[in-house]
Amino acid sequence: MPARVRRLTNAEYAASVFALLGVDPTAAVAGFPRDATQTLGFTVNDGQIVSSVLASQLDRSAQVLVAAARQIGQFDFLAPCGDPANDGETCARAFVQSFAARAYRRPLTSDDVDPLMALYRAGAGEGGTYDDGIDFVTRAILQAPSFVYLTELGDGAAGSQAGTTVLTPHEIANLLSYVATAGPPDKELLDNADMLVTADGRERQLRRMLPDLDARTRWIRVVREWLGIDGIDEIDKDSNVYPSFAAHHSTMAAESTTFIDEVVSNGEGTLQELLGAEWTMIDSTGGATDDEIDAYYAEFYGLGGKTEREGRVSLSDATGGPRVGILNQAAFLSRFAGATASHPILRGVAVMRRVACLDLPDPAELDITVVPPVPDPNTPKTTRDLYAMHAADALCRSCHVTIDNFGFAFEAYDGMGAFRSQEASKTAAGTVTLPVDSKTTLAGTGTDLDGDYADSNALARALSASATVRECMARQMFRASTGRNDPAMRGPEDHFIREWRQLPADRQGNLVETLVALVRSNAFVERSTSP
Repeated sequence: MPARVRRLTNAEYAASVFALLGVDPTAAVAGFPRDATQTLGFTVNDGQIVSSVLASQLDRSAQVLVAAARQIGQFDFLAPCGDPANDGETCARAFVQSFAARAYRRPLTSDDVDPLMALYRAGAGEGGTYDDGIDFVTRAILQAPSFVYLTELGDGAAGSQAGTTVLTPHEIANLLSYVATAGPPDKELLDNADMLVTADGRERQLRRMLPDLDARTRWIRVVREWLGIDGIDEIDKDSNVYPSFAAHHSTMAAESTTFIDEVVSNGEGTLQELLGAEWTMIDSTGGATDDEIDAYYAEFYGLGGKTEREGRVSLSDATGGPRVGILNQAAFLSRFAGATASHPILRGVAVMRRVACLDLPDPAELDITVVPPVPDPNTPKTTRDLYAMHAADALCRSCHVTIDNFGFAFEAYDGMGAFRSQEASKTAAGTVTLPVDSKTTLAGTGTDLDGDYADSNALARALSASATVRECMARQMFRASTGRNDPAMRGPEDHFIREWRQLPADRQGNLVETLVALVRSNAFVERSTSP
């Protein structure tokens, strides 16, 4: 991979602020522009910049955060000084040397310290106080490039191949921590930075950090971004068609979040479990009332009134048959659907690109304008019937014969993710109820997914056991961790995949073991010195 300097994501910035100041940064970063994302939505993206808008927000945020820290007496803890009138300069220098080193996540140089001391003097000068000077310094640090950016430049030491250099121990510590926890390295990691040049040293520290709550939060974010489920937070449905969507929205998101956490933290941590489990999680932390939670699980799974508000619940007897894996949960199904109906294309494309890593050109690349199917006022049609017209068009068939057949498998679930065996079709003569068909055949993908499937649950079981999907998961973990998903990165990505293939088969489908393999790889710590 190329040497680079990468900007922290909004979540990483917030976690870094909290680690430094111990104040809740939520309100301070609420006004930040949305993170730029990779093609499939990963927020770790080395194309992110500090725009003029973000620069202004960083300044405002720094003022808010420092004011909050002063209000709760954090300066007394972070920058104590028994005699500010006489020892202010000495105390300030001690603060700068300790606080800035933590903020910059590396040893300081005089070029770091001297400008900050000048700021202290400006704040504590005529009419100012010691705390005012510390205020100036802290605000500057929270906006400094060394805080806002991560470097992956190396120190010039030769890597394992010609034209490569190895990251410095502190750069490795930073990279490892942000990949594992989306936050800065802790003291133990920094104290053992010199050991991170070895694969065993990196693995040991990674496994130490993974049980941490921050690491669990990071895993949840990565999986939600990988599958596109994070987009559930931003969609709405037509209340005339799906009147209960608004009430269930938060429970959908909480269910998927808790399910991912359970799989990674308490379950097997495997792709097979993530995509193939016949259970889900009941979670009361999404902001819904007990009655709303009961209504959600009754409507979507036919579970009836639940008295327990936490933990696993079997879906083997769910309405319409077992619900299998996260792709058959409401968050995914609702996210990849329209405002008024299901959407086989959105669901099919999501599975192909995100889960199977099957190449699929955008219509714009082919100079094709896709026209949504229009209902026939004279002939009742299901959603599947309408979308089948795409594959009948010679111009569209080459792509849609595969896309649609992936998507049709999910037609037993409506645009909100609720089971249905029938679908209403409005015509000029009135509304007609038609049976739903979720049977599908995949052919010509050139993968182990080709075959016949009764529905999306059968497809989910096949996806969960697929070698194609396991490799796709490994590629997605690489992209989520490196911040790159573009043609220039195919070489490094393929290099990692060759190393990943050396893992025992039972570890290839494990999310944690895949991340361990990445961290152990030379690709994790070496950068190209070529332009």
